[in-house]
Amino acid sequence: MVKKAIVLAAGEGNRLKPITNAMPKEMIRVGKNPAIEHVLKVLKAGGIEDVLIIVGRKKHALIDYLGSGERLGLKIYYRLQEEPKGTAHAVQLGDDFIGEDEDFAIMYGDNYITPYEAMRDIVDFHHRKEGGGTLVLHPVDDPTRFGVVDIAEDKEIHGMIEKPTMEEAQPFKVNDHWLNIAGLMILNSKIFSFIEKTERGKKGEIWLTDSIEMMRQAGNRIFGYEFDGRRFDIGTFDSLKEADELELKRRRENES
Repeated sequence: MVKKAIVLAAGEGNRLKPITNAMPKEMIRVGKNPAIEHVLKVLKAGGIEDVLIIVGRKKHALIDYLGSGERLGLKIYYRLQEEPKGTAHAVQLGDDFIGEDEDFAIMYGDNYITPYEAMRDIVDFHHRKEGGGTLVLHPVDDPTRFGVVDIAEDKEIHGMIEKPTMEEAQPFKVNDHWLNIAGLMILNSKIFSFIEKTERGKKGEIWLTDSIEMMRQAGNRIFGYEFDGRRFDIGTFDSLKEADELELKRRRENES
C-alpha cells in the first residue's frame, strides 16, 4: 500500500500578495482550516501515514502549526528547499525518505480537494493499473497555468506538457477542455533517477512534469485518474474565494 507522501510547500505565493507577505500561502484558511490541513486530511483518508513537507524560507508558521503531525494522526517531517528550483528539484529532496521500489504520493500544498475520501479510490486505481504512476486529472478551460495530458480510452497517458502556450496546448484538447495534472499523483521511486536527468525548463526551473514524461518514454506506464469531485489551486484570489465558499458550504451541510 501507499504509506508515504511528499507535500510541496516551498512556493512563494506571488499571486496572493500582499497576504503572502505576512504568511505562507499554505496557511491561508479555506473555510475554518489552513489549506495545508485540507491537503493532509486528503492524504490521511487514502491511508498515508508518513509525510515529508518540502518548505521554503519564511515558512515557520506552517511548521509551528503542524508540528509533528500527531494532532492529525500523521508523522510529519520537514526539509528546506533553499532556492525555488522547481517542482522536480523539490521532490528530489525526498529521495532518502522514500524506499527503493516504493510507491508514494505527491501533493501540492496549495491544493483544495473534496471529498477527502476520493484519495482511497485514487490509491485503489493505482494498484489496479500496476503502472509506474497515476496522475490525478481535472478539467480546465485555461491550460496555460498547468500541466496537461494526452490520455487514451484505457486511461493510459501518451504525452504531457507543463504550462503550454495556447498553441502548444491545442493537440491536448479533449471535448472543449483540457485535463490538467491536479497537483496530486502517485509515483514509483524510479522517478528519482529521471529527475536527476531532467534539464531546466521554462523560468530555469526543473519541472516534475518533464521528469514524469521521461519516465513514461522509458517504458514506464503512466495512467490518469479523472477526478470528478471539486478541486482548486488556491494560488489566485479567484480560486481561493471559490474554494473558501465551497468549504464553508460543505461544513454547514455536514453540521446540519
